[in-house]
Amino acid sequence: MSNASPTLVSLLLCDQVIDDRLTGKKSAIGLFNMVVVPQAPIAIHQMAVLATLTELVGKVSLQLVLVRDSDNAVILESKGSITAPSPLAVVDVVFFFQGARVPSAGQYAFEVLHEGALLGRRRFQVVIHQPPPQQQQQPPPPRPSE
Repeated sequence: MSNASPTLVSLLLCDQVIDDRLTGKKSAIGLFNMVVVPQAPIAIHQMAVLATLTELVGKVSLQLVLVRDSDNAVILESKGSITAPSPLAVVDVVFFFQGARVPSAGQYAFEVLHEGALLGRRRFQVVIHQPPPQQQQQPPPPRPSE
């Protein structure tokens, strides 16, 4: 283990990440900063977090934590490790979640940590919005006869 911390280059929230096996390119699809839900608590159908890091030395442990900003409550977390071919390499790490439960509306953040040290965070809002009840379509007013 090295004392140097990796550098978080970017942190994206999206619906999905497509990994093109031929080119090695990743595409973040459906970027967002807000999740609109009809009620809370609710399970978010699917979401992905794309973290891009550099300055990785050897095998590096990472932790992704979802926290509620109002009280820093940990909603979920994921741990893993990655290895880069050299410290100059830029490495993409994809975290995919299905059914992540959020307990209430408000501001949340995904945090990327290395050995307990915060590398960066990305905030997003959970907003409750109930669509208005659908009204029956009114027939057009009668037209005067000609």
